[in-house]
Amino acid sequence: MMKSTRFPAEESANITGKGLNRALPKHEQVYRRIKDMILHYEIQPGQRIQEDEMASLLQTSRTPVREGLRKLSGEGLITIYPKRYAEVTYFTPEMAKKIGVIRMSQDILAGHLAIYYGSDADFSRLQQLADACEESHRNNDLYGRITADRAFHLSIAEIAQNDILLKYQKEIYYRIHLIHLQTSSLKDDSDERVAYHQQLIDSLYRRDEQSYVQAVAERCQAMYDLDAHIVALYTR
Repeated sequence: MMKSTRFPAEESANITGKGLNRALPKHEQVYRRIKDMILHYEIQPGQRIQEDEMASLLQTSRTPVREGLRKLSGEGLITIYPKRYAEVTYFTPEMAKKIGVIRMSQDILAGHLAIYYGSDADFSRLQQLADACEESHRNNDLYGRITADRAFHLSIAEIAQNDILLKYQKEIYYRIHLIHLQTSSLKDDSDERVAYHQQLIDSLYRRDEQSYVQAVAERCQAMYDLDAHIVALYTR
């Protein structure tokens, strides 16, 4: 089981240990607990989730489990097969490529808006998250590293001051979290990641939109094997 590292942007921070936050409605408790299990790789992509087994594990009825799974399905973390079963979403290469295109588009928009609205003080906080990402990597904490990387990119969206964009960024980055869990153990790209984070930070400080867009496009193309024609739509 992977070591857990918490960050301010972590939505599951209201969960206490392995239990549930009793101040929340039951279905919200269950939703957050299952989500936490998925993001920690305790339930893995492609693994089935049976309502009765999960209800027994969480000491609740099947109704809040069903509601929690439905909400997770809306976020793309769970795939529900009606009248059969639910399973943690497994992202095929083709699915990952489609998500990569959306990530590239939204990351570029977030960068444009962050350059317009952001201050040097805003950008300085990104360095702390980038450093936390690499500290987790050095500690062999895959969950912490992926979570810090997500917090880094969501912080750029927060600086962009667009609540709708931030909402969609959260949704896409939870899917990316699962994709990273599936693939991150295959190779160590820490040098590329460090360089990428630093290039984004430097571009924001300089208010250099062209450099920012180029960095995002090249990174997404490499990570998700995006078609050159699609990437060129954002870089030419």
